[in-house]
Amino acid sequence: MTVSSATDPLWIVSGPESGDLTTVVISQDGSTIVAGGDQLITLSRDGRKLWTGWSGTKLVVSRDGNYILTTRDQNVRLISGSGLMLWDDRMDVPVNEISMSPDASLILAGGANVIRLIGQNGSGIRQNRTMPVMNHFRLFPSGNGIVVTSQNGIQTSNLTFFSNWTDTNMTQEYVETDAGDLSFVSVTNNRIRFYRLGENLDGTLEWERALPGGNALGFALSRDGSTIVVGRDDNTVQALDRYGNLLWTDKASHWITSVAVSDDGNTIVAGSMDNSVAVYDRGGKKLGTTTLKNPIRAGSVAVSGDGSVIAVVDGSAVYGFSRSQFPQPATTTITLKEPTTAATVPPETVVITLPETAAVPPTTQKAPVSPAVALAGLALFRGRKS
Repeated sequence: MTVSSATDPLWIVSGPESGDLTTVVISQDGSTIVAGGDQLITLSRDGRKLWTGWSGTKLVVSRDGNYILTTRDQNVRLISGSGLMLWDDRMDVPVNEISMSPDASLILAGGANVIRLIGQNGSGIRQNRTMPVMNHFRLFPSGNGIVVTSQNGIQTSNLTFFSNWTDTNMTQEYVETDAGDLSFVSVTNNRIRFYRLGENLDGTLEWERALPGGNALGFALSRDGSTIVVGRDDNTVQALDRYGNLLWTDKASHWITSVAVSDDGNTIVAGSMDNSVAVYDRGGKKLGTTTLKNPIRAGSVAVSGDGSVIAVVDGSAVYGFSRSQFPQPATTTITLKEPTTAATVPPETVVITLPETAAVPPTTQKAPVSPAVALAGLALFRGRKS
């Protein structure tokens, strides 16, 4: 695997004096970067600090960067891109997962066996307390349903939380969806499952593949559904196509805990507990590496949807890179091959048109920013906390 020389960050922004940065997200066009943990830090693509305040251990940003969804303990908050607190909702269980439609019109929050659907204005639409104890969930981008993983398997539900379809063959962990509501992918330990989504939110298992070696610690799916990236506790990062063909494998000197991929699959980022961050193209060429001050934990690398901006947190700071620092892929055309494995797949090529979302201006008055609250002994990462 060809390796370019080490790449220095374009900019570095320090985290709070007392506290930790544990996660980062970027809007589709790279204009809004949000780092979370004991303080939220919102930055422009060139590293200019826009605002700070509150805290959040889970983060989701709308495609246009106008809305930031965050949670800590039992609280779920929606904040505008300019730092306006739009609303703060409290659940009666710790919230360990959140999801949001690309335009922020629908929000999903939950923990244990409780899941709540919330509108953009903060009004609760409905809640369910009889879900199986959940690992992870995602709203389908069209907003017509959800997919949930649990110890019982995986299921899809409509927005009334009525189960449309289940696969109870095995416990399932991570899950992601593509932009066109055509498929969803789950990763559990060393096993990947690719499902086609039907019109009635039913799932069809197209293929599954066990990757010899360690278990998944990080997982990302490109928005066009073409590229699956998995970081594992055997120190490897692997990329597969939508048919389950293994595209390439690379290795660090410690666990790969965090991965991210651009919408078209042509920019892939992997962070490791050995403090290293590597950037690849879809073909597996290592375009650049950097070594930061501290280990990279789960949820700590991000790439904008258009691939133009890369951001990393290592606990103490936010680091920014531009895709232009790295060699460009020879082509952005993705050819999907039929698999060489025994999995059954459809013969056709899948073409997905990525939807555009419109910005909705916030109308809520600005709330004062409270000081960040330090938490002692944040866990490094793992499993459903990723």
